[in-house]
Amino acid sequence: MAYAYSHFKWATENAFNNVGISFSYPEEKITGAKYLGSGPYRVWKNRMKGGTFGVWRKKYNKTMTGLSWDYPEFKGYYKDLFWVVIENKESPFLIYTETENLFLRLYTPDKPEKDRNIFTAPEFPSGDISFLHGINSIGTKFDAASNHGPEGAKNKIGPEWISGVLYFDFRPGR
Repeated sequence: MAYAYSHFKWATENAFNNVGISFSYPEEKITGAKYLGSGPYRVWKNRMKGGTFGVWRKKYNKTMTGLSWDYPEFKGYYKDLFWVVIENKESPFLIYTETENLFLRLYTPDKPEKDRNIFTAPEFPSGDISFLHGINSIGTKFDAASNHGPEGAKNKIGPEWISGVLYFDFRPGR
């Protein structure tokens, strides 16, 4: 699947939390993921350091930072994606790409019910599995991400086209 998109306005409307495409897949069917990229921990636009490039396998979990300890977390953003096998209760499928510097998003991390901190619960794109050219930042307990320099800012895009290619392999027996 080849895709391309752009944004033709030059005002403040060209700043976005996330830049990319998303798909929906029922979360209750997911059992895990295996991918080639940086890991095993998730990243944010302003927190990219620490990952190691390699093949990583993650079982599905609903870890909430500070409340449960089933690490590494399953849900979130992962950088430098080359391929991912989505493991599920039906039949695993493979998605790979030739697009460089692509982020994989696996679902949206759950937020603790009583957590009222808007700075540590950033907006995620719609859908469940995303392939992104720009991801959002996360704030601190006391401050918004936008108050912490350029890495905390939204992703700005101009009129140039952003494109990528994804290959989907649904053959059984992966």
